[in-house]
Amino acid sequence: MRRLTLCLTPLVFSPTDVTIYHAVPSSVYSQSKDDSAMTIVTYNIRGCRDDDGIADPSLVASVLAELNADVIALQEVDYRLPRSRFVDQVASIAGSLEMNYVYAPSLSLVIGTYGNALLSRHPILHAEVLSLPGSWEPRSLLDVTLDWNGTPLHVYVTHLGVHKSEHPEQIAFLHSHLQENSENTGILLGDFNILPNDPLLDSLRTVYDDPLHRQEQRLITLKGKHSFKEVDRILLSPNLLFVEAAAPAIGPSDHFPLWMKIKPNALAMQE
Repeated sequence: MRRLTLCLTPLVFSPTDVTIYHAVPSSVYSQSKDDSAMTIVTYNIRGCRDDDGIADPSLVASVLAELNADVIALQEVDYRLPRSRFVDQVASIAGSLEMNYVYAPSLSLVIGTYGNALLSRHPILHAEVLSLPGSWEPRSLLDVTLDWNGTPLHVYVTHLGVHKSEHPEQIAFLHSHLQENSENTGILLGDFNILPNDPLLDSLRTVYDDPLHRQEQRLITLKGKHSFKEVDRILLSPNLLFVEAAAPAIGPSDHFPLWMKIKPNALAMQE
């Protein structure tokens, strides 16, 4: 009897275009929110799975609703994968929160994809996704332009590899992208898989401010059986000011959400 073996090999998604989904009329936001500040979150949601492997986007949506952020960056987002019951996770979460969103796959698994997403209460003007260098699992940088009360704001969402050997070239890529776009008002955020005292991050800090590191404010974002770590970060362009931050120990993921409040640096904006 001849046995047939079926092998499903992951296909690398070649990022070119992303689709922008609008849920909030552009005229609504400015009427109901404080224009002088913005709250942002980065959260690795682990495919909305808890420690038992059960995926439930509604739990993640509840966590994010409690944080009430204006802009939310998500990593490890599943799109119609078997492990998450074939759900379009970002559509479910954004629908619950009534937010605009962009989803950018980093990896295609034939029957579904996996990647990063950005949710926003501000209008989304443009989005593109760039592949990060690396020889292991494909990773990407999602570059989204928002209309922040008339000012274009670039939000760069990323998730670096778990293998340390990939980090130098991935950090070099991010540094180059920030340097080439240094005139932009921007936020770089995501799961870096790098501890804050690693010298690799120093090059990024020459372009963008890392306020939690600068102020030696330790916020744990990754839980583990034997240790807790700071691997999720939010960096700001010089014309943005840090106000406050928190990393509440909530949610089903192995990461905690990192929340930050920022505001424009009026003097830098005038330069």
